[in-house]
Amino acid sequence: MQFEKVICIIKAIIFVIIVLFFVGCSANDNSQTCYLRGQMLAEQNRVADAMREYLLAVESDDDAEYVEKALCELGRLSMSRHDMQQASAYLEQAWQMANDRDDVCQKVMVLRDMGRLSRTEHQLDDALIFFAKADSLIQLSSADSLKLYVYPEYISLLMTLNRGDDARKLVSQLLSNHRSGPSCLVAGRFYLEMGITDSAEFFFQKCMETDNVNSRASAAMYLGEMSGEANDWEQAYGYAQECAALVDSAKLQMQEENANLVSSLSSQLDVERENYRLYRMMAVVIVVSILVLFFVVVFVRSHIAQLRRQQEAEQQALVNRARSSQEHLVEEFRNTRLYRQILLEESVTPEQWEEIVVYLNKNADGFSEKLVALYPAIKPQEMQSCMLLKLEFTNQQIAAILCKTQQAITNLRKRLYQKMFDKEGTADELNQFLRLFPMKKGL
Repeated sequence: MQFEKVICIIKAIIFVIIVLFFVGCSANDNSQTCYLRGQMLAEQNRVADAMREYLLAVESDDDAEYVEKALCELGRLSMSRHDMQQASAYLEQAWQMANDRDDVCQKVMVLRDMGRLSRTEHQLDDALIFFAKADSLIQLSSADSLKLYVYPEYISLLMTLNRGDDARKLVSQLLSNHRSGPSCLVAGRFYLEMGITDSAEFFFQKCMETDNVNSRASAAMYLGEMSGEANDWEQAYGYAQECAALVDSAKLQMQEENANLVSSLSSQLDVERENYRLYRMMAVVIVVSILVLFFVVVFVRSHIAQLRRQQEAEQQALVNRARSSQEHLVEEFRNTRLYRQILLEESVTPEQWEEIVVYLNKNADGFSEKLVALYPAIKPQEMQSCMLLKLEFTNQQIAAILCKTQQAITNLRKRLYQKMFDKEGTADELNQFLRLFPMKKGL
């Protein structure tokens, strides 16, 4: 039974290892890797390929943060392909995950994208609600860095709805925290749209003093347009040249960032492929080791079973020889004068007991000597009963010889079995033992 349990356990382990191995084979890319690869493809305007990578990131589901980001990107790309229903489904799923994780940053970004989607579908009131919710989250969590991701489009929506005062408040909030290039650019565009050109020019000039190349390029373009409208063509030309230079610089910077991203992603993929190769080798080694162990156990079990059968055969052969010797012993004894005298007189004299001892020691492989040596606590009368049982006297004959009742002899035989084997047994079990002793001990 123990071997059966071992075999079942080994089979179960092999099954689990094989399942894990194939699961590992089917999941060699994680969510982060697929997401980064999707980002790279999206920047190259390979939308279909990017969406495929984002879907793989969602299916991997090993990093909730990147799964959420991938869902948001799928929503944005679906919007760019005018598949608004699919975009809504992706954003709803991303919102649910962000809520489950209570990720404020991701919730803000999803609300912004929902606002974009509603605005694209010309549902401006719904869009306003989404942007307002995103702003509330920013205010509650004091996540001022998120304002740059939400306020530009929120301000634009407010301007579209002719809510300039509310837009002005958002601009003030944006500038009160930090005056980065994007912040100054948003303020300049707002004041330009409001017709306050002095303030617009001021913020565009402030934007030109920052390090953000993209914001500076946009500010130079607006300053050039404003100079053109003021008929200052020389200054407009200078801004146009500066804008072109900044655009080229931005392109170079983007190319460099893309190259770094590709290099980083390639290195990460190489590491993951190497890890995957090692995991696969480990899985193969484990499976092979378990299979070897399985076959070793099967072989050992088979060998033990064979040895057991061989031992049982040898034991049976020994029992058969012992029975044959016992039959020969009894047959020879019944042909002796001593046996006839005992039956006739129904008693045994001390001299006859000595003859019986000598006969058994000589013809039964030292029966009396070995029985006394093995069980020294046997009393003389118990020893006499054993010798008579060995010679296959009946219970009635033994009772007559020892001058006892048959029940007393039966009880004596049970007590002898208890004394010899320290457990309860029947009179017949004692008979069986004595008839084969000493040729088959312990039977």
